[in-house]
Amino acid sequence: MIVAELSLIPMGTGTSASRYVRAVHQVLKESGLAFIPGPMSTVLEAGSMTELFRVAEKADAALAGMGVGRIITTIKIDHRLDKEISIETKMEAIRQ
Repeated sequence: MIVAELSLIPMGTGTSASRYVRAVHQVLKESGLAFIPGPMSTVLEAGSMTELFRVAEKADAALAGMGVGRIITTIKIDHRLDKEISIETKMEAIRQ
């Protein structure tokens, strides 16, 4: 499992980004991937890099379809190969 942090910043759209955040979250809901929204980015789980980048591309397309002329995308990826991880296992590790 891959745990990733995803942030898409719509440029040139004014100071409020909430409608764009909602659009990206709708893409994530439709993808079926587990995700947790945060105040500055969203954390999600994906089974593969292909799945992760497919949903990032769909989110980008959703913003472009809303008339956004420039989108800055940041992705941080935790792809642990020695054991299975998830958002929950990472959160549990810091709660202990």
